[in-house]
Amino acid sequence: MSVGLTQPICMEIALALLILPGVLCTDWLVAYQPKEICAVRGSSVVISCTFHYPEKLDNKNLTVEKVMWSQGRKQFFDGPFITESNNRTHNSTKFEYVGNKVHNCSLQIHQVEQRDSGEYAFRFETNNGNWTGKNATNVNVSELFISMTTPKVGEPIKEGDCVNLTCMYNCSSAVMWFKNRKPLQEESSTLYLRDISFQDSGNYSCSPKHYNRPLSEVIRVNVEYGPRNTSVSVWPSSEVLEGSDVTLTCSSNANPTLNYTWFKIDGGSCLEMVYQAELQFNVTLTGNSGKYFCVVSNKHGRQNSTILSLKVKDHAKGMVAVTLTVLIAVLAVVPMIIIVPMVAWHLVAHRKKTTAPKPHTEENTQTTEAHVTSLTSDCSLTEEWREEEPSQQEDVSYTTVHTNTKQRANIEQQNEETTAIYSSIWEQQAKEDLYSVVSRPTPRGKQAQDDPVIYSTVFRQ
Repeated sequence: MSVGLTQPICMEIALALLILPGVLCTDWLVAYQPKEICAVRGSSVVISCTFHYPEKLDNKNLTVEKVMWSQGRKQFFDGPFITESNNRTHNSTKFEYVGNKVHNCSLQIHQVEQRDSGEYAFRFETNNGNWTGKNATNVNVSELFISMTTPKVGEPIKEGDCVNLTCMYNCSSAVMWFKNRKPLQEESSTLYLRDISFQDSGNYSCSPKHYNRPLSEVIRVNVEYGPRNTSVSVWPSSEVLEGSDVTLTCSSNANPTLNYTWFKIDGGSCLEMVYQAELQFNVTLTGNSGKYFCVVSNKHGRQNSTILSLKVKDHAKGMVAVTLTVLIAVLAVVPMIIIVPMVAWHLVAHRKKTTAPKPHTEENTQTTEAHVTSLTSDCSLTEEWREEEPSQQEDVSYTTVHTNTKQRANIEQQNEETTAIYSSIWEQQAKEDLYSVVSRPTPRGKQAQDDPVIYSTVFRQ
């Protein structure tokens, strides 16, 4: 007895075994593989089948015109048929003909039930004769059972116990195991859970080996254990201002559910507070500062949490601390805001100063053109500026008089009226008196650039 397979490759192998030399084109034949099929309720099975017939009968070529399947020996020849190629009323989602009209006559049965158990036969009709495979195949539908064995019947499973799970059905001992619908590596009909822990808790099921989904009912393995990893947490912080809302939470891992108790350490004693996982209150300066912890317990044990210290700060002091923090932050930021632009400006200015060309001396020293009339070469203003030998005749020469910017400023502060300066210049050779008149007229056009121009005229008496 074997289990019906859904994989196409298995059907192809079975069909290859059924196609034997010598029977093709010579004999009438229907062959089933396997003869006995065991199917688990809720699964789908394929009855692998091949058929053969002569190529000619009475010098007439044979062609298949109709194929059909029947359930139960009484219906093999005359029906009713569960599938019939020329009758659409027999087509259903329960039975599906997956063969053809050549040599493949396989049948697939979906979601088998107990009433689907029995014999199945194939019949085909040609244009010159009919044939039925009387040696039918037998399908047995089996229930799939799963059971659990514990050390003590009726008592909960505890850590360290040994638990056995057994998958039973009449078809085969090869099964697949699933935990929370995920496949396990174990393939034997019994799954052994030795020295069980809380991590083994879950929903277990099984199916025949070649199915990729569980077909059995689900059995729950619930491992109980005492509290562990108990701790407390606080929101928003363990240091809060007076008048703030605080929530203390107690956390632990255990099975079954836990009982919670909150305590506050007051001197050398512990004050029992509430019996729930969370402790919520509005803090006051004197009443809520201190140390807190919780105790959790179930029928397998109890455990204390770590201790949490809660500090309540005076609201006024807290505001002062906040103000000081803000002030320090401002004092740290403001200088940076001022210094950074100044440093940047200094660097830019220094760069411009080092890269700019040197200004001309005209910026600090103004150049003034003077018109001079001299008698002889001995009367020149300075020997440095003499360019040619003097003559006995009257000459007109030009010289440049440099005036400092500070002198210009002093001149501009004087009265705008023309000032006459008289001086006597004695010529050593001619002993003649000279009168020198120096005047500052209005600047001539834009070429003067508002600089004072002094014209000096020397007249010989």
